[in-house]
Amino acid sequence: MSNPRLQDIQTAVRLLTDLSRSTFQGRYADCEAIIAQHLKDGSAFLLELIKAAVEAGVHQVTLIEDAVSFLDDADLARLAFFLQSAASRGTDVEDLLSHALLQAPDLFPDAALATSYDFADWQQHTDLRSAPACKHFIFEGGSPSDSPFPTHRNHPTWHLPTTGGPLAVGGRGSAACPVCRQKLTHLVTLDSSEEKFVPGLSIETCANSLEPTYYSHDAEGRPTPIGPFHSDDGSAIKPASLVSTVRVAATPPRWLRQSYGISNSRQNLFRLGGLPSWVQGPQFPLVPGTDREMKFLLQFDSLAGFFWGSGGMLYVFWDEESRITCHVSQWT
Repeated sequence: MSNPRLQDIQTAVRLLTDLSRSTFQGRYADCEAIIAQHLKDGSAFLLELIKAAVEAGVHQVTLIEDAVSFLDDADLARLAFFLQSAASRGTDVEDLLSHALLQAPDLFPDAALATSYDFADWQQHTDLRSAPACKHFIFEGGSPSDSPFPTHRNHPTWHLPTTGGPLAVGGRGSAACPVCRQKLTHLVTLDSSEEKFVPGLSIETCANSLEPTYYSHDAEGRPTPIGPFHSDDGSAIKPASLVSTVRVAATPPRWLRQSYGISNSRQNLFRLGGLPSWVQGPQFPLVPGTDREMKFLLQFDSLAGFFWGSGGMLYVFWDEESRITCHVSQWT
């Protein structure tokens, strides 16, 4: 590693260590500026920065944890070995291990996966290393968040290569809620001709509902709210009029598992299919009047004009036989 890069690592570690500065935010911003200079230079700098932060005991900050996402596969494997060695020596690297476990479970033994909090919600899958395929919704212009941090705006999940035509996200829906009488908010209209594994549905939800709510869909995919209806308390979405343009992208293996706690506000959690990123743990609804569990269809984060509860996720489930969707929100 060249001396200037080594000096940048030493400066970043010193900033995280030096408590004499007026604010942590100021030191954090200076470190972000250093990292931003190296994001496109390969991942060797970031790997050495993470290792140096661990050795100095200043690694338990979001800035260092987010750097794991920008490592290439070879450096991620090196980090996995380093973290397991550090853990065996008694160093608390649990948060960094959680990031690496999710992105590369093949690099860790079964025992590590079985005891990982982030894998606990997915224990129902026979093979913890095998996750179902999914897609990401990619927004035009990248992340819809106004985060000033380069590692947030530039996270790989906001910039996956897309396929197919544009889709509108947000805006006013076509149906009205029978409880509050307001127009539903349009989430997204799925095109089954382009995405073979998803149904052609218009997904709309009530902005005033935080309760699990069911919608029936006609042959053209148009929704109608059905019982049980939501409560008339709270507000789930604001503003409902905001419209964004997205395209879908095949999700690489590295991002098939995304933990809400790790990913929140930094990674792209607008996902189609695959594994839900639970906020409060698994909550699969049943088809009304049956014991049949509904299939997870998609999830929307509290970004791009949506806001679930105090900040969380909306999960949409689908049953092909009854042509019913159920919307379940969870928040912190």
